[in-house]
Amino acid sequence: MSDRWNRIVNVAILATLAILLFNPSGVGGRWITGIYQGWQDERRIERIWTVLSSAPSFLGSPPANASRVIVEFVDYDCAVCQSVAPAVSDAARTKGVSVVVRHVPSTRSGPAATEAALAAICAEEHGLFPAAHTELLSSRKWLNERDWAGFGMSLGIDEGMFANCMAEEAARERLAEDKALADSLEIRGTPTFVSAKQLHPGEPGLTVALAAAREAALSENSGFRPAEDHVPQRRLGRLSFDSSDLPNHPEYDVVGGLFLPDGGVALVGRAEIHIVDLVSGRTRTVGRRGEGPEEFRYISRVNRTLEGILVWDMPRRRASVVGHDGEFLRSRDYRQVPFQEYFNARPVAVHPDGRIIFRDGVDSGFGDYEGRVWNPAKYLAVEPEGELRLVSEAKGDELFYGPTRTSNVVFGHRTFEAATEDGLMIADTHRGAIAVLDWNGTEVAEISMPPGVQLTDAQTVGREFLARQSEELEERLNRAASAGQIPPGRAQSFRDALAAHDPETMAWPINEVLPAIDTLLADFDARLWARDYRLPGQDSVNWRVWDVAKAQPLFTVRMDGEDILLDAKGDLVLLRRLDVFDVPRAVVVRLVSGAD
Repeated sequence: MSDRWNRIVNVAILATLAILLFNPSGVGGRWITGIYQGWQDERRIERIWTVLSSAPSFLGSPPANASRVIVEFVDYDCAVCQSVAPAVSDAARTKGVSVVVRHVPSTRSGPAATEAALAAICAEEHGLFPAAHTELLSSRKWLNERDWAGFGMSLGIDEGMFANCMAEEAARERLAEDKALADSLEIRGTPTFVSAKQLHPGEPGLTVALAAAREAALSENSGFRPAEDHVPQRRLGRLSFDSSDLPNHPEYDVVGGLFLPDGGVALVGRAEIHIVDLVSGRTRTVGRRGEGPEEFRYISRVNRTLEGILVWDMPRRRASVVGHDGEFLRSRDYRQVPFQEYFNARPVAVHPDGRIIFRDGVDSGFGDYEGRVWNPAKYLAVEPEGELRLVSEAKGDELFYGPTRTSNVVFGHRTFEAATEDGLMIADTHRGAIAVLDWNGTEVAEISMPPGVQLTDAQTVGREFLARQSEELEERLNRAASAGQIPPGRAQSFRDALAAHDPETMAWPINEVLPAIDTLLADFDARLWARDYRLPGQDSVNWRVWDVAKAQPLFTVRMDGEDILLDAKGDLVLLRRLDVFDVPRAVVVRLVSGAD
C-alpha cells in the first residue's frame, strides 16, 4: 500500500511540475514557445529573403553576399530609430555589412512619417538615399514643416521632379511593398533588424544582428578563403629562368616585367629596361639614368601596349614606349595636362589607338578634409591635344585625415584596375565586384569578388602593423644615412617627425573586415588575376584567375606571400623574388596541377 501511495504522489508531483513548467507562461513553456517562434521566423525570412534584401535603399556596400546583409525596418517618426541611426551608419561603413532599409511609417503624427518614407524612396532614384535617410533621422524639422519640395532641393534634386515622384503611384507601391513585407514577418515595432535567419527587435537588435552576420561570415570563411570546389587548383612547379643566372646579372630593383610575343621577357628597373631572350640568355638594355631623350630619372610604372611596353618616368611626368625588340619608339611629356592629382595621376592602360588612360583623383592636400573620406578614382583618356575625356569613375581609396597628416585607413577599401586590348577592369573593393568595361566606359560584364574576411582581433593586428611600419621606416632611414644617401641630420629630423606622429598613428582607424582583394593584374593572355587580401606577415597568398571574356573562373594558385606577380603567360608566371640577401631578382616558374 505504501509503495502504491508513493507512486501516486510522485505522478502527481511530476504532473504539477509539468503544468507549471510547460504551460505557455511557465519556464519550459516559454522556452518551447521561443524555439518554435524562432523556427517560424526563420521559415518566414527564408521565403522572402531574396526580395527583402534587394532594395536599392541601402547603406554601405551594395547587397551582394546574403550573410553580410542586415535589413532594418524604420519609422522616421521613431525616437529609438533616431538614437540608433549613427551606430547603424557606422556599422555599414566599418563592419563590412550592407544595411537595407525598409519603411514602416507610423500615423501617430498624421501623414508626416508616410510622406518622409516616400521622400526617402524618391531620393533612391537619384542615388541619394543615404543622404536623405541620414537627414530624416538626424532632424525633426521635417515633421513640423513638411516642406518636401525644399527637402528635395536640399539634396540637389529638381523641385518639380521630386514633387512628381512623391505623388506618383510607383513610390506608393514601393512603400506598400515594404509594409507587406513587415506584415509577413509580423514586425510589431521599429527599429527591427533582420538577419538572414532571425528577427532582432529594438536598439539591442543591431548588436545581435551584427553578431549573427559576423558568425555567418566566419562559418563561411574560417581564416583565409579556400578555392572554390569546382575551380581547379594549381601550384608553383620548377624554375625555368632566374635573372641571377645571367652572365652579367644586372643589379637593379625590378619595378615591373612583361612576357613578350617572341618568348622573351622585358624586365624594368628604375632607370633601364632589359629585354631578355629566355632561351639564349642574351640581354639588350634600353635607357639609363639621366635627363636625356632616352634616359630616365625614376621609372615607377609599367604597362603593356600593342607595340611593346610603356614606362612612366614619374618625376618627369613622361611616358615612353619601347618596342618588343627593345627599340625606343617615342616619348610624350604630360606636365601640362590638367590632372587634379599632379604627382599621383598615373597611366593604367593604353587604348589600341595609342591614347593613354590615366587614373586621377582629387588634390590630396589637407584642404577642408577631416576624418574618414574617399579619394575617388577617375579614369581619363588624354586626347592628342592634351584635353581630358572621362572614361569611368569608381569609389577610390579610403583615407583618413588626421590633425597633421593623411594616409590610407588600415585594412581600408581601395580601387584597383587592369587592362587588356578590349578595355578596362576596375575592382572596387567597397562595391564587392570587378567591373569589366569597354573603351567607352560601358560596363559589359561583372565578376564577383569573394566576401571579405572578418578579423576578430582587427585592432590588435592593426596596431601591430602600424608599429611594425614605424620600425621598418626607421630602419630604412638608418640604412640610407649609413650609405650616405641622405645626410644624418635629415635622417634624424625624419625620425623626430615620426616619433611626433606616433600617438596619432596609433589612433588611426582600422577596419574589422578585410577588403576582398589587394592586387589586380591582367596577363599576357588577357586573363585576370586577383589576389585575396594578404595580412602583414602572412606566409602564403591565394590568387584567383578568370577568363575575362566569359567572366568565368579558370583556376586558383597558392604562392609565397613575399613573391610579387609581374605577368603570366600560359602555364608560366613571372615573379619578382628576393634572394637570401634580400636582393631582388626575376624568376619564371611553371604552374603545375594540384594544390600544395
